[in-house]
Amino acid sequence: MRAMTIKAFNEPWQLVEVPSPRPAAGQVVIEVHYSGVCGTDLHVHHGHFPVTAPLVAGHEPTGVIVEVGAGVLDLKVGDRVGVFWAQKGCGRCETCQSGEPAVFCASSQSWMNLGGGNSEFMLAWASGCALIPDGLDLAAAAPLFCAGYTVMSAYRNATPRAGERVAILGVGGLGHLALQIAKALGHETLALTGQTGKRAELLALGADDVIVTGDDPGKALREAGGADVIVSTTSSAKQVGQAMAGLRRRGRLVTTGVLDGAAAIDTFDLMMRQLELRGSTQDERIDMHDILALAAKGKVKPAIEVYPLAQANEARDRLDAGKVRYRAVLAHEPA
Repeated sequence: MRAMTIKAFNEPWQLVEVPSPRPAAGQVVIEVHYSGVCGTDLHVHHGHFPVTAPLVAGHEPTGVIVEVGAGVLDLKVGDRVGVFWAQKGCGRCETCQSGEPAVFCASSQSWMNLGGGNSEFMLAWASGCALIPDGLDLAAAAPLFCAGYTVMSAYRNATPRAGERVAILGVGGLGHLALQIAKALGHETLALTGQTGKRAELLALGADDVIVTGDDPGKALREAGGADVIVSTTSSAKQVGQAMAGLRRRGRLVTTGVLDGAAAIDTFDLMMRQLELRGSTQDERIDMHDILALAAKGKVKPAIEVYPLAQANEARDRLDAGKVRYRAVLAHEPA
């Protein structure tokens, strides 16, 4: 099969022939139709991730199952599926035995163990696959298996209540999905951006208001009446620290970004106004199910740029330069 392979870090990826996978017990083989290009792929490309080359990346794949291994009873050949990051826990540790998601298992299995989705066929644990609802385009579904899952969990981990005001800090590849989630689930939703030129498109995505933050998102948000919840996807530690000042009393900021340093938090303000700062990653499987359901109903629409698999280097470089609006997806052409 053909696979876009990272032969060496910081070098162009190469489309080469590699052996086709066969499933072991509990596994499936997927003919990949699309695979998203994520910020984590940049970390992998630059050698900032715990993997060794050569390898095949790609952790936002969608496609069709073409083979199932022994013991797979809930999936069948012909199913349209995507694969999320933490596919399977060890099953035996305290985390797994207590029913926690596989992402918390120290021995969880992912694309890093089995190979990624930038290939003609992909091996995955059946437990790491989710059925894609009928009518949901496979290209649009791809970013949901990392970006969408991540921000759906972040929204849930903020424990939003009816009538609360939700602000999104960092309205890019993840944030534009978080914005649509909050709006679809009934909240007054604010988009925080430093770019005056994004106002019209953020309103079109569903924001009730767009706040141009200047150099202090917390101050700008506070002057606009504050928010009960901030879902942050920015990598700026400075912005996260500042944004806490924009929370209302008992407000919660949930961060999904890998920050570029330590955030300066006013702990006295944290205490006196009973604020919360939480971290979040992909969590309960219901979050994956629900983001797919929202997308199938047209309530969340990933904004994507589609490139042929052979142009993966171009897509990755555009993402690295901050030029992708908002997610890049690779289309896997027939051999």
